[in-house]
Amino acid sequence: MRVIIDGKCLLPPRGGVARYLEGLLVGLAGVPHPEAVIDTVAPPSPRRTLPWVLGGLRRASHRGADVLHCPFYYPPPWPGCPVVVVLHDVLFLEHPEWFSPRVLHPIRLLAGRGARRAAAVVTATRTTAALVVERCRVPAERVRVIPYGLDHTLFTPAVSAAIAATRRRFGLDRPYVLQVGAADRRRGVDTALAAVARARRRHGDLELILVGGARAEIAALDHPPAWVRRLGWVDDADLPALYTGAAAVLAPSRGEGFDLPVLEALACGAPVVASDIPVHVELFAGAVELFPVGDGEAASATLVELVEDADRAARLVVAGRELARRFEWEEAARRHLELWWEVARR
Repeated sequence: MRVIIDGKCLLPPRGGVARYLEGLLVGLAGVPHPEAVIDTVAPPSPRRTLPWVLGGLRRASHRGADVLHCPFYYPPPWPGCPVVVVLHDVLFLEHPEWFSPRVLHPIRLLAGRGARRAAAVVTATRTTAALVVERCRVPAERVRVIPYGLDHTLFTPAVSAAIAATRRRFGLDRPYVLQVGAADRRRGVDTALAAVARARRRHGDLELILVGGARAEIAALDHPPAWVRRLGWVDDADLPALYTGAAAVLAPSRGEGFDLPVLEALACGAPVVASDIPVHVELFAGAVELFPVGDGEAASATLVELVEDADRAARLVVAGRELARRFEWEEAARRHLELWWEVARR
C-alpha cells in the first residue's frame, strides 16, 4: 500500500493542523509498517492552500497512490485514488463570522463536498464527528474518531531550574495565568481579560500571559492593561516551563475541534480552567475546572479558588496528568494505518 500525505501545512505559516501532522508522522515512525509506503508531498515553497490542492496535490494523487490523506479540511476534486480527509472541526459552518473571507470561502466551498466524496473522514472527537454527520451530510459509517496524541518526551512537568530560567528570559517576575493559542475571534481573550481583572481584586500581582500570534484584530487587546503580557510565538521547548510555572492555565475558547494546549498543559502539571464547550467536556471533564463559556466572573472565581487552595490545585494536577497519559501519537498512527488499509482494500 502506498499512502500519499499532503504535507503543505508543515510549511510556514504553521498552525494547529501542522501540530496534528507532525505528531502523526512521529507516531508513524514508531510503528512498524513494512507493507506500507508513506510519502509526504508539499509545494516547494509556501503558497496558498487552494491552488496547491487543485494543482500539485491532485497531480500527486494520480502517481500510483492507493490512498491520499488530506490533513487540511478538503481534498482535491477528481483525485486519482481514494481519499481520507481530516475535518478537525466544522466551525466554518457553525460560526463563519469567526473567519476571514480568504480562509472561509474555499473551506465552505470544498470541505463539505470533499467529505461526502471521501472514502473516510477523520475527526478527533465524537462531538465533531456528530457535527460532520449532521452539517456535512456524511454517512456515520464513513466517519472515524481518532484522538490526537501528545509528545510525552517534551510535554512533561518542568523542573524548578528550568522554570526559573524561562521566567528570567521572558521577564516573568510575578504569578501569572497563561493562555496559549493564536488569538482570533473564537479564543475568548475578552473572557480571559475579564477573569484576570476580577481575580486581581484579591491577588493584585497576578498577570495574564498570552502565548501565540494574532490571526485577527482583537478589540480587547487594542489597549491592554499593563498586567497583560503578549509573548507571541515561543519555541515549543519553552512551553513546558511556561505551563508548569503558571498559577493556572486558562482556556476560555468559544469553539474548538480539540484544543491541544489544554492537553499540553495537563501533561505539564498545570491546573487548567476551561470553558464548558462540548469538546472540553468530552475530552477533559474531571481533569479541568469548567466554567460557562463567556462567563468571566465564573472563570475568575475558579482562578481565585485554585490560587488560594493548594490542595485543590494539586488534586487537579494529578487528575490532569493521568488523563494526558492516555493520548499517544503511536496509537493514533496505528489507527490511521488501519483506516488506510481498510480504504485501500475496498
